[in-house]
Amino acid sequence: MGIISDNTRTKWGRRRPYIFLGAFLFIPAFALLFLPLYSIQIQGLKFSIYLVSYCFYMTVSTIISVSYSSLSTEISTDIDEKTRINSIRLLFSMVSSGISALAPILLIEQLQNRAINIDQFSLIIILAFGALYAIPLFLCAIFSKERVPIPKEKKKFSIKTFVKPLKVKVFVYFLLSYLFSFTCMDIITANIVFFADYGLKLGKSSSILLIIIMLSYAAVVPVHYKLLSKGFAKPKLFRMGIPLYILGIICICLYPAGAPFWPVPIFCVIIGVGMSGCQLIPWILFPDVVDVGELKLKERIAGSFSGIMTFIRKASSAIAIAITSWVLGLDIVGFREPVTDYLTGTVTKFEQPESAVWGLRMIVMVPVIVFISLAFFFSAKTKLTKARSQKIKEFIELQNKGELDIEKLSEADREEYLKIQKELF
Repeated sequence: MGIISDNTRTKWGRRRPYIFLGAFLFIPAFALLFLPLYSIQIQGLKFSIYLVSYCFYMTVSTIISVSYSSLSTEISTDIDEKTRINSIRLLFSMVSSGISALAPILLIEQLQNRAINIDQFSLIIILAFGALYAIPLFLCAIFSKERVPIPKEKKKFSIKTFVKPLKVKVFVYFLLSYLFSFTCMDIITANIVFFADYGLKLGKSSSILLIIIMLSYAAVVPVHYKLLSKGFAKPKLFRMGIPLYILGIICICLYPAGAPFWPVPIFCVIIGVGMSGCQLIPWILFPDVVDVGELKLKERIAGSFSGIMTFIRKASSAIAIAITSWVLGLDIVGFREPVTDYLTGTVTKFEQPESAVWGLRMIVMVPVIVFISLAFFFSAKTKLTKARSQKIKEFIELQNKGELDIEKLSEADREEYLKIQKELF
C-alpha cells in the first residue's frame, strides 16, 4: 500500500484519494465485524464469515493507516509546524481512544441489564462508532493539503523496494522502539480486565483502570508539547517516563488481591504518565525519520516508510495476543476462561486457582518490563534532535537542487553531515 500511494499521481495528491476511499469503505467493513450471527449454528460457517470480515476490515484499515500516516509527514515542510500538527492530531486520537474504551463498556452494561438487545447493541456500535471514525476521514481527505513536492519517478513493487526503508539505520532503531513500546500497550489492554478481575479482585471497577491509564497519558500531552516547543529532543521525551512506567507496572502487578482499592488508581496514573511519551512521540518523530531516509536514499518514499510502520503496528498486536493466548489459552497456568452469552452479554466467571492469578500478574509484568526496556535501549540509539532535524532539512534542499557537495560545505556543516552519516544512515 505504501508503494501504491507513493506511485499515485492525481490532482488531489498521493494520499488523500486513499483516505477518501478508506472512509467510504470503513462503515461496511466495520459493520461486518459486528454482525450478530447468533442464529448460525454451524461453527465453521460462522468462523469463515468472521474471518473474511476481519480480513476485509484489516485491508481497509491498512489503506487508511498507510495513507494517513504518510500524509502526516507531508502536510507541512516546516519541522515546528509538523510537530504542532502531529501533537494536536495525537491529542484528538487519544480522546477518540478514550471514547472508544468507555462507550462500549456502558453499552455492554445496558445489554446485560436487558435495556437493549443484541441487535440494537450491534446497530449502535456500527452506526455511532462508524460515523465517529469515518466522518473525520472524509473531512481530512477533502480539506487537507499535501505540501511536499511529488517526485516524477515511480517505483515498481518488489520485496527489495518494500524493505528499502530498512537500509536507514535510524529507522530500524525507531521501528524497534515503536514495536516494543506498543506491544506493551497491547499486552496491557488485552489483559487488564482479566488481571483486575482475578488478580486484584476488583469486580465491576476493573474496566475503569484502562480508562484511568488512557486519561492520564492524554493529560500529559500539553507538557510534552511545551517541552518539544522548547527544543527538547523527541527520543529523550520517549524515554523520560519509562522508569515511572516500570514502577507503576511493578506496583500494580504485585499489589495484593482484596487490599484497599484507593492505591490502584494511583498506580494507573503512574503507568499512564510514564507511558505517555512512548505513545505520543513515535508519530511525532516519524516525519523526522522519513527526512533522514530522504537524505540517504535521495528520494522521498514516505508511503513505504508508513507501510512498514503500519505492518509493525499490526505485528505488535499479534505479539500481544500470541503471548496472552499461549499463557492463558494453552492451560499453562490453569486459567479457566469465562463463558460469554453473546445474546445477553452476560459473562459467567469462574474461581481461578492461585497459579492462574499469578499467571495473569506475570503475563502483564514480565513482558512489559522486558519490552519497554528494549524500547528504551533502541530509542537511546535514535540520535535526533531539533537542531539536527533542521540541518537535515537544509541538506535535503541542497540535495534536491543538485548542490549538495560535502567538500563545499562549511567545516561545521561537513562535520555534522559526517556525524549524520555515521549515526543515522
